[in-house]
Amino acid sequence: MNKPKKQVIPALLSILLLFSMAIPTYANHQESEPVSTKKQSPSYVDLVDQKATSQTKSLFAYLESVRGNSILFGHQHATTEGSTISVNDGTESEVNKAVGDFPAVYGWDTLSLEGKEKPGKWEGTQAENRDALINVMRIAYEKGGVLNLSAHMPNFVTDGSFYDTTGNVVTHILPGGNKNQEFNEYLDMIADFANNLKDNQGNAIPVVFRPFHEQNGSWFWWGAAFTTPAQYKEIYRYTVEYLRDKKRVRNFLYAFSPGSPFNNEEAKYLTTYPGDDYVDILGFDTYNNGEGTELWLKQVVEDAKLISKIADSKGKVAAFTEFGYSNMKVSGNPDIEWFTRLLNALKSDSDAKRMAYMLTWANFSAEGSFTPFRDHRTYGNHELLDDFIAYYNDSYTGFNREVSGAYNIEVKTTKEDGIIHTASPTDKATIKNATTTIRVRAIDSTVSKVVYSVEGSDKEYTLKFNAKENYYMADWQPKASQNGKTVQITVKAYLGNEVVYEEPISVNVEASDVVAKTYDFDSSIAGMTSEGTYPESISMELSHDKKTLNNGAVRLDVNIPDASQTWQELKLKMENLELTNVNKLKYDVYLPIVGNESATIQGVATVPPNSSEKYGMGQSKRLADLEKVKIGNDVYGKYLAEIDLSSVEELEAVTELGLSIVTSNLNYQGPIFVDHVQLLNDYKEPVLDPLVVDEFEVYNGSNAKLDEKYTVASQGDPIKLSLDQDHKESGDYGLKYEYNLGGSGYGGVTKILGGVDWSEQNTLQFWYTPDGNDQKLVIQVKANDVSFEAYPSLAGDEPQLIQIPFSTFVVATWDTSHTGEKLDAVNAKKVQEFSIYVNAKEPGTTLSSVLYFDDIRVITE
Repeated sequence: MNKPKKQVIPALLSILLLFSMAIPTYANHQESEPVSTKKQSPSYVDLVDQKATSQTKSLFAYLESVRGNSILFGHQHATTEGSTISVNDGTESEVNKAVGDFPAVYGWDTLSLEGKEKPGKWEGTQAENRDALINVMRIAYEKGGVLNLSAHMPNFVTDGSFYDTTGNVVTHILPGGNKNQEFNEYLDMIADFANNLKDNQGNAIPVVFRPFHEQNGSWFWWGAAFTTPAQYKEIYRYTVEYLRDKKRVRNFLYAFSPGSPFNNEEAKYLTTYPGDDYVDILGFDTYNNGEGTELWLKQVVEDAKLISKIADSKGKVAAFTEFGYSNMKVSGNPDIEWFTRLLNALKSDSDAKRMAYMLTWANFSAEGSFTPFRDHRTYGNHELLDDFIAYYNDSYTGFNREVSGAYNIEVKTTKEDGIIHTASPTDKATIKNATTTIRVRAIDSTVSKVVYSVEGSDKEYTLKFNAKENYYMADWQPKASQNGKTVQITVKAYLGNEVVYEEPISVNVEASDVVAKTYDFDSSIAGMTSEGTYPESISMELSHDKKTLNNGAVRLDVNIPDASQTWQELKLKMENLELTNVNKLKYDVYLPIVGNESATIQGVATVPPNSSEKYGMGQSKRLADLEKVKIGNDVYGKYLAEIDLSSVEELEAVTELGLSIVTSNLNYQGPIFVDHVQLLNDYKEPVLDPLVVDEFEVYNGSNAKLDEKYTVASQGDPIKLSLDQDHKESGDYGLKYEYNLGGSGYGGVTKILGGVDWSEQNTLQFWYTPDGNDQKLVIQVKANDVSFEAYPSLAGDEPQLIQIPFSTFVVATWDTSHTGEKLDAVNAKKVQEFSIYVNAKEPGTTLSSVLYFDDIRVITE
């Protein structure tokens, strides 16, 4: 259907007529009415940034006015990539060459600011890359276009790419993490770009900013397998707050865009939603390869319909933030009417059609284009060009010429009620340190106090406001009895006596050196006694020193006369101890260095009544290498004894410990000090067999812990995992795998293995019970960045032990860049992931069923 005419000035009309004569394919193209005239825009908008520039507020209102009247077409790198354009300076476009018009929405990525994508240059400075991106964006803006900036950020832990999923990146870049500063510097780069992106009148140019997209997948380091939902929410919030509040970026609209499908489940779409106060545009991303398009179109319509309704309820703009015909060939495609079929599917539903825009990916090469091209020097016209022209000619699509008045709508922002949220720790976070800082952000919100409490106690501890960091903050130290367990912390904010905010947070405590008891000997040395010396030629007298060191210490006045002795032991004993939840001992020893630089010291412990078994051996240090401390007029060395007691059986039944200071080649007469004795609980990571994928015993019956280790395929049909005691090969538990085939035609789960070495093995073995439905079971192993698959049968229903030789695994059909590779010793050296999928054998299959698995491991057969 041709677009209805609009009035144009004669000169422009003449130019268009001449242009149409030169390219006959455009002869029937007629422009639609300017999109902005079709719907009354709102007078007030509720934005993430209530101080947004007038042009930014206008853009939001404009995008909302578009919904239901048109879908704006967008293209990533529209004017900086393309196999038929001669320059990438923002003046040419492959879309324009194909249909005679530029896209309405222009997309770029922060990779351009890094010099990793055009118009940036690898050898360019940050300022040069910034200015290059600003120049092409300004040209698009001057055409009236809508600008979009996505963010494929590097791995801040490993310095790898956004595809490098190692290192638990989000944990490290959130406040308190050791890579937070590096992340801030990256955000500084974005802010510098945003604050310099201005038109000729000096007005900031609006941009739709879309960070951390497709987070429910697991191909980026911010994906579902590598972050908890709470962590994702907080890194998104932190990004917004840093850019908006700290760097004063006022020209961003913020987009949220997980990957499709969502199976008509609002909760699934909102799993990682950071909140209405942090998102302006609700979007979704999805791709199709031209096969099974009908099923995919059905999903797209369902997703668009769902998101459109959510957007309406929240006062947000709904958009198709990323889509594409993946693996689209120049010719020989299975679907050559893909664009118009997608458009007609969206138009068929009154809610689905209300997407403000739809943006496809970049044309980085002719063979990997996402929009069809015209007159390629090698290929000529793309096979889907006619369909793309039909898509363009449809009156419901909006291209650049039809964008009008996007930046001059007079609107105001609504006043925010205030925001309070807990920034750290996040829900379901794993605590690795003995001290954790609780941070609470309160923005435009008046509170009289902020407190936290810990399960098992009603006592509330106050968080103090830190003006420099702009958080209410307090340090929490878990108890030794809580280490290795899940603990709930409840954060509250009060206004007077009224609780205005309350959030329970569950954290997994796996901390080093949680203190059970500390002895600083400030008031006495009660419980510390002498057990003598070895050899007996050494003398030692024990006393309480109240002045020399800190506020008090154990003083040992010793005479060690013979420097030739290699074992010189000063024996102490601590009595009346409570050693429940204790598995480690620490204490400080101070002794003079001068004249004894070559002597050594180590701390050891014994557990009475067995004094012959010594713990902590092998940690001796030269006195010359110790930290130097001035005590009086003498230079002392400070030695920290750290002794692992985890191998002591039934330590909780013991009430005494022997502490020994062992020196060698020391000749000294005078005082030695012992201070700061600590009884600790040090979390011990379970030693897992790298050859075992899962035996399902380590979760201790907790389905929540099971869910933390497995990630459901974001674009697949629903999968539910649970531990089962009735269907198993050995132990107490097996895995119950419930699948529901429907819209996607497949579903699956993945466990991250982290690069274990299987190079000495040759066979995967597991016990399973098939369901007799004869669908396609896919066992997938990602090794050395290659996805290998095997396909055991689901035809029968008898429990069985199955062995799959590595030699029978094949490269996944979609992993075309590794076709022909083998799961050999080289690739099996680094095994990264293990997945279980069930695929429908026939399109349109709907089925709910259950499989059981146990004892998944690799062996040598």
